[in-house]
Amino acid sequence: MATSRRDWQLEQMGIKQYQLRRPAALQGEVAIILPDSVKVVLLAETLPALSSPLMQDLLRAMLLTSEQIYCLTPEQAMMIPESTRCVFWLMGLEHAPQLPEELAALPLLTSPSLAALAGNPDAKRILWQQICRDEYHFFPNAE
Repeated sequence: MATSRRDWQLEQMGIKQYQLRRPAALQGEVAIILPDSVKVVLLAETLPALSSPLMQDLLRAMLLTSEQIYCLTPEQAMMIPESTRCVFWLMGLEHAPQLPEELAALPLLTSPSLAALAGNPDAKRILWQQICRDEYHFFPNAE
């Protein structure tokens, strides 16, 4: 439905309007370049503080440092290079963001937000099971 006079006029002339999915791309924004050290790309609406005690515990459990995790919002996920080969961690997201087919096949961790995870032992256990399932991505000596 047209929202402005201009939109209505374009509609009457049969001119189709398109909505850009990534308008920032027109403003010079380009694909995200992930450092080679990154092993986990964390996607969350509200990015967690990597310095929080729980996050530090989780990183230690995965034998990772804060330099090996890269935090993005779901909107930024479209800009992840298709050559990326790491684990994706969806934190507090109801739905997985649209990822290119090459990235959708990579290991995926899901968990509630960091605040919700802090008070939920069942969610922590489920996250730990996911980490163990994909341990070869975190623990280099795992077989």
